[in-house]
Amino acid sequence: MGNLSKRSTRRTGSKRWRLAGLALGWVHLTAANGLGFTGLGNLARLIAMPFTGCRNADVKKPTAVPTAAVHAPESGALAPYYYGLIEEYRTILEEDPNNLAAVIALGNAYFDSGQWHEAIRLYERALAINPRSADVHTDMGTAYRNMGRTDRALAEYRRALELEPGHMDARYNLGVVYAYDVKDYTQAIAIWKQVLRLEPNYPEADAMRAAIAKFKKALKKDVQ
Repeated sequence: MGNLSKRSTRRTGSKRWRLAGLALGWVHLTAANGLGFTGLGNLARLIAMPFTGCRNADVKKPTAVPTAAVHAPESGALAPYYYGLIEEYRTILEEDPNNLAAVIALGNAYFDSGQWHEAIRLYERALAINPRSADVHTDMGTAYRNMGRTDRALAEYRRALELEPGHMDARYNLGVVYAYDVKDYTQAIAIWKQVLRLEPNYPEADAMRAAIAKFKKALKKDVQ
């Protein structure tokens, strides 16, 4: 499900890209994963759609992860906007270092500009103030995933779900990582089924159903 879906946000800061995981087009997955089936992913191609949501303070609803790493925006386009935000939030934090909204917003600005290490540093700072934020854990998981840190991404998504079992983006992202990074299709199917059961109209529902059907067919063929 690599198509992007528009989602209203609970606590959003800046306009940002929400990348979900599966519909990048069906291609043939070769013997590299031992399945040899027509499955998901032209992983070199990402489809992006901008989204906006509710504006409240400077905190956002986290994103769902894509099937391949996200790259920072080109310097001539979105980058100046984020640099301005970064400087603004830095100034706020110089005067009020424990301003949680500003800490998260600065992390979001780094996230949106593809500066994953800096985003994680600010999310960790936010969690030191409020360790029970499922949104922050989810975004930090996505930042780790974009750095290729699958283990840390999974850990952050699981922590988000411990804090907020109904956090569908964290649950969905967990399935994406299991499907595309860990290659545990059985686990991914089980997780996506949970998403569909808990929220049948989740934006990526149709893509998840299609992926589940493909993975099931592949797994059945592999057993034979």
